[in-house]
Amino acid sequence: LQQLQQTDMLHAIQSRPHRHSLFELDSALASPIPHSSSPISSSSDSLLSSSNSSTNSPRRRSRTDKLDRRLSYNARIFRGMRSSGVKPSADDVQTCRREARDAFTDVSCRESRLHAIDDALDTVDELMLFVPDITASEQDEFFVNELSAFLAWIYSTMRFSGYISCLDAHFRDLKDRFRRLLPAIPYASEQRHLITLRFSQLCLEYAEMVDEESLEWCRVDMEYLDKKISVRERRNSLGKISGIDNYEAEREERRLRDIADRIRCNLERIQLAWRDCCSESRVPEKLV
Repeated sequence: LQQLQQTDMLHAIQSRPHRHSLFELDSALASPIPHSSSPISSSSDSLLSSSNSSTNSPRRRSRTDKLDRRLSYNARIFRGMRSSGVKPSADDVQTCRREARDAFTDVSCRESRLHAIDDALDTVDELMLFVPDITASEQDEFFVNELSAFLAWIYSTMRFSGYISCLDAHFRDLKDRFRRLLPAIPYASEQRHLITLRFSQLCLEYAEMVDEESLEWCRVDMEYLDKKISVRERRNSLGKISGIDNYEAEREERRLRDIADRIRCNLERIQLAWRDCCSESRVPEKLV
């Protein structure tokens, strides 16, 4: 019955027009955005740190079973780098994501695909240990952003590859990981808002499992962007900006507005999917 409810929710989400996949988001938002000098808000960070979370993957084998099997090649490489005090780059994370995607698509049997996902999660476990409490450079921010893209690919792939028996555990796992990523980047960086956008897309993918706390993270970020855009519009209307400065300001404003609108759209579609399932009395009790 639970699998039937989850399938109904999935159909409700997929039937909505203009659905932007995580892969489309990566393509549309691939280029880096200049940093702004707006004040940093901490309201969302307090929400992110409001509860303790486990970093273990609930879907995978037990810790004892994991120790009995050999770690993936990339996981061993990053473990060695950490022991040597060497930090991976954003390009390293992007390369791992591509290799994981190829490893998954190059096989067809279920067991081999599960093994490919396990290897990717092994790699993520090691990469998460490189995430700083607060990023100190643009390179660190790009690293965290690429890691969020890697996570998004893993959990979106599990969501739409027929592995629906552990959806609740999958969502708790991805939420715990984004709880670690988001506070690492200050609000002044657009990289943080891109990560929130990815998380909002995953919330849409897992709409039947998402909770109010997760949606609140997205709402706080969206409201921050709306205020930031409003302040910039008033400032630009009072002053005279010409030439390249005006072009760059308008370009950044368009990008910020696009991120906020995409987050807002994802939240609206989640609420719509919930209402559709509630009206048909097929939504799990936790969402009522």
